[in-house]
Amino acid sequence: MASTSKFAFPQSPPLFNATPTSLVSDAQGLVEDTKRVWYDIVATITPQTATWDNTIAPIIQDENQKSTAMRVLRFYASTSPVPELRDASHQATTLFNNAEIDQYSRQDMFSLVDAVLHGALDDLNGESRYYLERLHRRFYRNGCGISDPSARKQFEQRAKMLEDLVRQFNKNMHEERAGLWLAPDELDGVPAQHVARLTKGEAENKGKLWLSTKVPQSEPVLASAVREETRKKVYYAIENRVPANVGLHRQIVLLRDETARMLGYDNHATLRIADKMMKTPDAVNELLDRVRHGLVPCGVQLADELLELKKADAAAGDGIRDTLFLWDRSYYARILDEKDRLPNRNISEYFELHTTLAKLLDMFEHLFSLKFEHITAEQQETIGGGKPLIWDPDVLMYAVWDQLEKPEFMGFAYFDFYPRQGKYSHGGHYSMQPGYLLPDGTRFYPSSAVVMNYNRPGNLPTLLSLIDTRKLFHEIGHLIHSLCTRTKFANSHHVDRDFVEAPSIMFEQFFFQKRHIKDASFHYSHISPEFKQKWLETLALEEREHAIQPEAQLDDETVASLACVNYRKNARSQLSNLFFATYDMLVHTPASHQALENTNLAELFNRTKTTIVGVSGGEAVGDGWEWGHGESVFRNIHNAYDAGYYSYLMGRMFALDIFQTGFQEDTMCKEAGRRYREMVLRVGGSQPEWETLTNYLGHNPDPRPYFEFIGCRQG
Repeated sequence: MASTSKFAFPQSPPLFNATPTSLVSDAQGLVEDTKRVWYDIVATITPQTATWDNTIAPIIQDENQKSTAMRVLRFYASTSPVPELRDASHQATTLFNNAEIDQYSRQDMFSLVDAVLHGALDDLNGESRYYLERLHRRFYRNGCGISDPSARKQFEQRAKMLEDLVRQFNKNMHEERAGLWLAPDELDGVPAQHVARLTKGEAENKGKLWLSTKVPQSEPVLASAVREETRKKVYYAIENRVPANVGLHRQIVLLRDETARMLGYDNHATLRIADKMMKTPDAVNELLDRVRHGLVPCGVQLADELLELKKADAAAGDGIRDTLFLWDRSYYARILDEKDRLPNRNISEYFELHTTLAKLLDMFEHLFSLKFEHITAEQQETIGGGKPLIWDPDVLMYAVWDQLEKPEFMGFAYFDFYPRQGKYSHGGHYSMQPGYLLPDGTRFYPSSAVVMNYNRPGNLPTLLSLIDTRKLFHEIGHLIHSLCTRTKFANSHHVDRDFVEAPSIMFEQFFFQKRHIKDASFHYSHISPEFKQKWLETLALEEREHAIQPEAQLDDETVASLACVNYRKNARSQLSNLFFATYDMLVHTPASHQALENTNLAELFNRTKTTIVGVSGGEAVGDGWEWGHGESVFRNIHNAYDAGYYSYLMGRMFALDIFQTGFQEDTMCKEAGRRYREMVLRVGGSQPEWETLTNYLGHNPDPRPYFEFIGCRQG
């Protein structure tokens, strides 16, 4: 691609020059614009004259235009380094959420949409018809099915209150700074390089080290701290890190149940799942039961293996030897994996972040005929006319081009890799701007971001584990999905929550293939003379003079070992997903509202975890069933995965079938990539996702690859 292509974009990238005042003002402007469009429609159209062109098309055009700004304004809340911008973004989100409740509660507009839906639809294509059906259900879910005006008003008030509670819950998660002070001897066994990154205490904490509960700091301690009491303290701190969310979570699940019943649904799950692939809670629970019957016996066996290790562990000290606790799992799982001689040590030295990113993008470029062009800080200055095109100086920005037939712009891609205060603390993908067709027939192109939180270890390079590499490939898969989708409407760009994970989970399977593990590996000492020097400096002084530089790539024996499916790890991971999905369904399918009122949510959460995972918690040491409040930090079900966490299990099941069907024989086959791009990625949410899946597979989804992946009998 010629260098001039970097500046020949058919549209400008989004700007990140908002102030707290402008952000809220822009949000208010978008809300007012929508109100004007809707008032114009209802002022001139009646149910007798309502058609697609005079009623639905203006709604879609407004949605399309609004989508280019709304998601960006929301995005600041998760990523901006400026607290005032994050607060303003939360305020904007509240404006949008309340406005949507008001919009889709309007009986006058509902009557017009209802008339169009029940009118002549023969001229509508599949995407238009599917959009109209979903639009109609959206009105119903927002109270238009409630005939009594006072009851409908009460519903609207409850719905807005619910949105405020969810916003506050998520704000608390973004802003949390929990942790604990530990003495150095409490960290015995933790790798020295990790301990060296911890903040040293002063005054009353002098001599101690501050350990954040965030995953990059706490996870290595749970996996390697020799003292059980240390692991217990850290685990308790993680589970109880946001006490303000305990009451919020309870209010949220109660309000969800109440509002669902006001709409005539049996419970919140029935409401939420009706628009998804699975359609009913019974179908979801049948899936979970099937997985449970196959997986839980494996979990019992896994727990027994870990318990035997604990009983034989001379370093266990004064801990309780005859019981395996939740805070023991990571520690003894690591020891078990090492007994299996899985080559964990120094593997991360072969996956330096930026070199690995380049290799992963190369794979996607080859498979899907794409081209990623890095836009440097200097080029951003020119393109943006001095206005910022990124939200933090560490963010990487790319223009993405289609090379399938002729060079064509596809959109903008961003990578935000390092943690900072107030930033979303996990890894994920954000679709900042969806794509759609403009009125003149040209296209508005999407913008998407991968947001991760990798440790930045001082003057050393950032190194990834193989698991980190798989996860990064997964998140880039979401980004690729967004960039490759080509729908008429912005609203059709995104797929249902219970399908959204499957296309990206499928990409994780590439890094169970020897060729890709080897090709992506590259020891960081070979990247540059500077990195070679940094590697030497990690060695003891007496070793440096005669040190032999590692081979540039992993050897074949190590690669073969890494490519072996670790059934234990897979089963442990799926047990956790099964637990979270089960709790999610339990709190969203109570027998009655009163039953939910009477439920101790902390006890339900902890009992469910102990039952499914087969490992004891604080209740076994006299702390009762409220020893931890993991329900208060269960982020997913407060971020659109309510009554939807099962998607992670189902997504894995679909993904493994997709991989075996389309890529097992040759993962880098360009024709297979083209077929996947056209039949799955391109269609987005323009048609029912079950149709997309079965059209691609050529059969109904087969669960056998899933149970093979976890090494358990089929449930």
